[in-house]
Amino acid sequence: MQLIEKPQIKRIQTAMSKRFTSRDERLDFISDFLQREVNSTKELSKVEADELLYFLNKGKTKNYEWGHFDAQNSQHRTILSLCRQAQWVVSHDKYGEVADLDRLSNFLKSPKCPVNKPLMKMTKQELSKVIVALEGIVEHIHS
Repeated sequence: MQLIEKPQIKRIQTAMSKRFTSRDERLDFISDFLQREVNSTKELSKVEADELLYFLNKGKTKNYEWGHFDAQNSQHRTILSLCRQAQWVVSHDKYGEVADLDRLSNFLKSPKCPVNKPLMKMTKQELSKVIVALEGIVEHIHS
């Protein structure tokens, strides 16, 4: 995982200062955008910073499908199961509740994930690392 770079921090600060007057407002916006608590821009991954800058400059998010999965892949199914166990779910008209792929995508882009890649581009070893990280999250939630 690559952490945010200094030029990205400067570009984010410049773009955010035009929209928000206080640091707290900026951090609240970033936290909402990434769907996780952010106390400093230095906590962002390089990928998250790129996504945020794209949104700040274009007004829309990149259409990356980081959580796109192969239902035939047993490791992908395990990851989806762990998302449900972590209560990362959304309502679905046909299936009731399903894994929240947006939240999974945000996790995969975050510094908390050991591998910052879309699921479909991960090797078996990389998927194993993500599974271990998600198991830790589930264990923490249920302890």
